[in-house]
Amino acid sequence: MAVRHDDLTGDDRAEIALRCWAAQGKRDGTVQELAEEYNISRQSVNNIERKGREGLREMLEPGRHGPEPQRERIEVTREHLRRSCVVLSEVGVSQRNISFCQEEMLGRGMSPAWVNAELARLEELAAAVNQEWQPQMKETMSGDEIYANGKPNLLVVGNDTLYIYELSRQPECDGERWGCILLDLPDVSQFSSDGGTGLGAGVKEAGLKVHQLDWDHLLRPLWGQVSRLEEQAYTALEAVEERAVKFEQAHTPGRLKQHLKAWEKLEVKAEEKVTRYDAFFQIARQVDAWFALIDLENGQLRNPEEGSQSLCKLGKQLETWEGGIYQKLSRNLNSFAKGLFSYQPVLAQALAPLVERWGSQAIQSLSRLWQIEADEKRQPSALLQQRTQQQLWGTCLDEALSFLGEEQFWTAWEAVRETLSRSWRGSMLAECVNSLLRPILDGRKHTDQGCLELFRFLHNVRPFQPGKRAGKSPAQLVNLDVPDDPLTLLGLT
Repeated sequence: MAVRHDDLTGDDRAEIALRCWAAQGKRDGTVQELAEEYNISRQSVNNIERKGREGLREMLEPGRHGPEPQRERIEVTREHLRRSCVVLSEVGVSQRNISFCQEEMLGRGMSPAWVNAELARLEELAAAVNQEWQPQMKETMSGDEIYANGKPNLLVVGNDTLYIYELSRQPECDGERWGCILLDLPDVSQFSSDGGTGLGAGVKEAGLKVHQLDWDHLLRPLWGQVSRLEEQAYTALEAVEERAVKFEQAHTPGRLKQHLKAWEKLEVKAEEKVTRYDAFFQIARQVDAWFALIDLENGQLRNPEEGSQSLCKLGKQLETWEGGIYQKLSRNLNSFAKGLFSYQPVLAQALAPLVERWGSQAIQSLSRLWQIEADEKRQPSALLQQRTQQQLWGTCLDEALSFLGEEQFWTAWEAVRETLSRSWRGSMLAECVNSLLRPILDGRKHTDQGCLELFRFLHNVRPFQPGKRAGKSPAQLVNLDVPDDPLTLLGLT
């Protein structure tokens, strides 16, 4: 049985090889002398000399002329394989394909059974870390349901930090199950969702005070239908023009009569399409106008009662329109109207310290400035409206400077901008995180709670690359202590 001589350092082994090479004709005596000196066998001396000769020959082998990248030797250990399992699983590689990737990239691959057992162990450790962590930050939250392998999963994230507070898989998506999960969350001042029945019932079961419905689920199909109607109107107008060209090219009475009759029908149809587009576009603009946080006339928050009544009236107008999309939009406007403005008490509470510090008039002027800029970024307006907005922007700027002065202006502006720019009106942030989870769940034939726990841990410890959160992870943003190498929390060196 071979014996490893770990007590021999690299310098010792190099000295043994060099003395063997220098011995030349007295090699046998030198080998015996080295064996007695280092208390090893003659065979061990010969093995060290042989490995040294092979390594030296490889290093001195002539290569191409000119500078070359520095070569490095990488020793693939079991820790490398463990870490590769975590990283490959994080980016959506299936367990079977992890073995294939390891073999191709590292030259060594473990069996799918080993990968499965290793991931199961790491998932348990990730679940323990997730359970142990207690975020020290109060923020509004949003939730979203996602289905994988026929089972519902509930995701809850913080709207300011994108920290995943909960990621749970359940056999059914009813109010009782979701309510029990929501009860375990920290104190939530506002919870946003897309208005799904199961999650909505869970919010009621948990007794959450403020349930904000998602504006995006109302506006996205609304403006999508505007685009479709516009395309239909242009297509109808192009058909009229094409028929007019054919009419001009015809010479016989029969052809002229035929093209004229077809042109008249197309003209009537195009007029109907254009009229329908214009009418629906006006409704869409009226709905979209209520998306703004600030009323530009007075710089205050929009009137929620007036807004919900206006949306309900627009929903009733669409009840008479034929088509499933209009009936769906009508139902959404009527059922979502009140919940779309649930954020206002929480936002008013967030603005209260700013009003107390700088005065209501100054904050109203700054709020109008912010709303004008937000509207322009979201949807550029027509040239005439842009001039009107620019004049109003200049007026608000002068007002704010007169109330605050130049020294206090920028401090107050940053405070207002930071407050109003937070996510107040929907669950889009939860859905953004779900878009990262979706490909991972779709790539697996089987998913369980352990898979979700590992994803939750990795998402919370990975630093953001671009954007306002760049350089910090969600866990750090909620004031949790995360080591430089977060995988050490899973026992990986």
